[in-house]
Amino acid sequence: MNIAFILGTFFPEAGGVQVQVHNIANKLSKLGIGVKLFIYNKTDIKNNSYEIIIFEKLIFNIVFVFKYYLNLNIFFFLNPYISKIIKKNKIDIWHFNFITFKSLILINILKRYNQKIIVTFHGIDLQIDEKINYGNRLDEKYDTFLKNTLKKIDKFTYLSETIKEDLMKLGIEKQKLIYFPNSVNIQKFERITPTKNEYNGRFNFITVARFAEKKKGFDFIQEICSRLIEKNINFKWKIIGENSHLLYKNKFIKSHSHLFEIINNIENIDEEFFPHSNLINHYKSSDIYLNLSRIESFGITFIEALASKLPIISFAGKGANEIIKNEFNGFLIQNNNISEFINKIYQIKKNKLDINKMRNNCVNSVRKFDLDVNSNRLINIYRSQI
Repeated sequence: MNIAFILGTFFPEAGGVQVQVHNIANKLSKLGIGVKLFIYNKTDIKNNSYEIIIFEKLIFNIVFVFKYYLNLNIFFFLNPYISKIIKKNKIDIWHFNFITFKSLILINILKRYNQKIIVTFHGIDLQIDEKINYGNRLDEKYDTFLKNTLKKIDKFTYLSETIKEDLMKLGIEKQKLIYFPNSVNIQKFERITPTKNEYNGRFNFITVARFAEKKKGFDFIQEICSRLIEKNINFKWKIIGENSHLLYKNKFIKSHSHLFEIINNIENIDEEFFPHSNLINHYKSSDIYLNLSRIESFGITFIEALASKLPIISFAGKGANEIIKNEFNGFLIQNNNISEFINKIYQIKKNKLDINKMRNNCVNSVRKFDLDVNSNRLINIYRSQI
């Protein structure tokens, strides 16, 4: 069986979707599946066991410009090129992850050749939140083209109920929807023994997220920290993620830098599966994972934290409430309720809430998201479509 993954963006742009596609592609390759990753730009990834093919940039850009800016369909210009790719690679399933405008063009062309297509949306390519200006569909051209293309897709795998709801609102029939969540390599987490830091009663918080101030809720940090200080709660907050250094533009964070450890990113160039062992050690040497996001399609860092036996305190927004079970593997807080957020931390400090009893619940709650289990499940999904 030959599977093609088509990804809108790939490394060096690091994010959850890139991590997931890389991990699944590597695992499927080890299981004997022929996996080829088609991308639109060069990548710096080296720890791949799957084949990487870069689309011809010039020809795609010409077709894109005519369609996006002039609303002129010259897809026929790509026909000979795509036909050649199809004949050469003998792909059984084309699996699109993280849809872009160029991906929509490619889907339309592939369907002319009766190719089987599965699509997985990962958040910003489907979800909309006008309050924080979030979502590619706020672009009317993308939204219109997406809606016109959806009917040509054979199946959709959805990461979470919130993604399923969004797809059904767009008129996708239930029989076209297959649940397939993101995964975490639990065995890798279990092999790593943490280097536990001792801070004499100080909480070690951690948040792993790229810098997207409103979407990831980084604008809450100042108020949360101010209230923690008022309650004499001793803490150190580790924040890891792409462009997280931009947090230092906030005057409060800059003037209270002793309360933070900000790490811009932790790359993985030498290990087969993400996250890197160094990042896992950061998780495991922490006490509580803090999530401030307003919206998530599926919080990959949530399952990474839980696989590290790390309870989560999170706002009960979309995505979070499907993974975090209140008072089982973490605590769900009413959206934007900073007082409740702080009070939960204060209760833990006063030993009114025992997070140590939650740690086994944490790892047990993510076993259904294990990479080995989900990889075999995905193979069965592919086989059912051939």
